[in-house]
Amino acid sequence: MKINDNQEIICGINIIESILTTDINNTEELFVLDSKSNSRIRSISSQAKKRGLKVSKKNKEFFLTYCKNQNHQGLALLCNKRKEEDESFLDNLLKKDSLLFLVLDHITDPHNVGACLRNAAAVQVDAVIVPKNRSCHLTPTVRKISSGGSELIPFIVVTNLVRVLRKMKLSEVEILGADTKGKDNYKDIILGKKNALIIGSENKGLKELTRKNCDRLIRIDMPGDIESLNNSVTSGILLFEFIRNK
Repeated sequence: MKINDNQEIICGINIIESILTTDINNTEELFVLDSKSNSRIRSISSQAKKRGLKVSKKNKEFFLTYCKNQNHQGLALLCNKRKEEDESFLDNLLKKDSLLFLVLDHITDPHNVGACLRNAAAVQVDAVIVPKNRSCHLTPTVRKISSGGSELIPFIVVTNLVRVLRKMKLSEVEILGADTKGKDNYKDIILGKKNALIIGSENKGLKELTRKNCDRLIRIDMPGDIESLNNSVTSGILLFEFIRNK
């Protein structure tokens, strides 16, 4: 099977259902494992056919080839790659009176990025921002782990993250970095109308230049012996606190 440069195979029930619901015009063909069937697979296949999408039965060898080690759940979708926005998209967003951004500072694990996107979509952030280099982008794994979140919010890739943070500050966006040694407990902060939460990488946390460009560093106090949480868990706790706070 020929896959064009702008296409990819996405596996998994939740993400495929989301793509078919939100962006079916960018889909090419739905593949169903011939030895597996349940009510959700039948429902998704039926809806795809009704909307004019080609649906094909495929054997295990096909799924082993194109889904490799992914938990495909008996479904795969040939579709266009998700569009990644650039800095000009951010410039337009900065004109809004109220904003919430999630910034991922050089996070490379696709499972963590996908989970962060799911959190971001759940609280309806205005965009997720990542640096172009040394950072995980919208891969098929990220889209699958996000359970559809990747399809619901803009994903902005920027060349120079520090420069972008400074630009955001000029537009009155307050930059809050999650840091285990942060001065402020996250429960004590009072938010303005424009905010950006920055989550650092799993091993190193925030980059030093990123940290220096934060208006505030906030922490989650840990009563136990564990010093920090997984970055996707941290993003979930803080994003929902931001929504409650506002």
